[in-house]
Amino acid sequence: MPGMAENGWTTQAATAAGIAAGTGAAQLGLGYGLGVITWPVTLADADSVWLGSLGWATWITASATVLGAVIAGRLRAERPGRWRALWRFALATASAVGALVSVVLVALPARSAVRADTLSPQLVASGYALAGLLAGLVVAFWAVSSTPVAANLIGTALWLWTLAIAGVVAELLTGRDFATYLTSWQFAESVSPVRYGGIYWPSALLTLVAAFVIGLVAAGPAALRGELGLGTAISGAVGPLLVAFSFLTLAPLLTEAMGPLESAYLIAPYAVLAGLGGSALTVALVAGRRGRLTPVPVPAPAPAPVSVSVPKTESTPAKPAKATGRVTASAPAKAATPTKPDPVDPEVAEASRPSGRTPAKRRNGNGDTAPRSTITPPPASPTVARINPDDPKKSGK
Repeated sequence: MPGMAENGWTTQAATAAGIAAGTGAAQLGLGYGLGVITWPVTLADADSVWLGSLGWATWITASATVLGAVIAGRLRAERPGRWRALWRFALATASAVGALVSVVLVALPARSAVRADTLSPQLVASGYALAGLLAGLVVAFWAVSSTPVAANLIGTALWLWTLAIAGVVAELLTGRDFATYLTSWQFAESVSPVRYGGIYWPSALLTLVAAFVIGLVAAGPAALRGELGLGTAISGAVGPLLVAFSFLTLAPLLTEAMGPLESAYLIAPYAVLAGLGGSALTVALVAGRRGRLTPVPVPAPAPAPVSVSVPKTESTPAKPAKATGRVTASAPAKAATPTKPDPVDPEVAEASRPSGRTPAKRRNGNGDTAPRSTITPPPASPTVARINPDDPKKSGK
């Protein structure tokens, strides 16, 4: 672990724990202040008040764990290679440790609760808060390196608190006492609720539309940056999933008498599907838009093949000459270029020209007969001398 400390892991883990503790305490303070988290002090209080507070406590602890890891993870770049999984686990664990503050802040006020079904309501309340902490630990390990998941969680938290504040404002304006449950909009349904099969449809439709829009919008920036993978496509389901988990922990205690709280429980799984559809639609739209804008590359025509003739220099091995015992004149490899004959004396040419008559005798200046020229002209067909003449017997054949 010394390498982790050198790279700032200790500081980042401490930051995650501090942010988780701070966000959990802030949300619980807001919930106690607005009155959305109240512990029943008499047996006459409705069970929905007790269960609604347990649902808020579970979700607040889970969201605080995730937010602490996500925000601290943005302070430094993600560790590459073999340290990546350890880095994510360290941040998620540190954030869960910080979220233990929320567990304590839930258990302490719950000591004053009065319940007929349990002697230690603080243990029950802290058990639900611990269940939310474990769920947040699992989600934080994934969300710490996924920007669209973090954006969806933050968007869902903002929406739930906006809804709670709107319920309190409506209660103050109308003067009626409304119970503000997680993801429910009871203040618009108290007079004449539209109910079918245990579901209050105005609040159900509002929950579904909100989950779809948050999933659609939260995945937009990541999709525009080119992150079109599976993580972005399913990021819209993470925020509603924590809410659905909070209601799932309440399932054994829910009955027909729960009214709007049961409606919120029944619609929570469909909100997960709505959020998933919103983020998947964003990825599909961005991918389709990129496919239309990306020009299709036209392959360039292939250049005509250029034939380069290379002269073949094949050397044929010379055959050994057969020994014949004689020497023959070899023919010239190339005909000699004819040259201009040298000038010949006219008298020599005349003498060498054959004629049928006896040549006239030439006389000198004294009138005497000139001596005959002794220059013999070259023969027309010179005889080729052979060193080894042919055998007479063979020539006679």
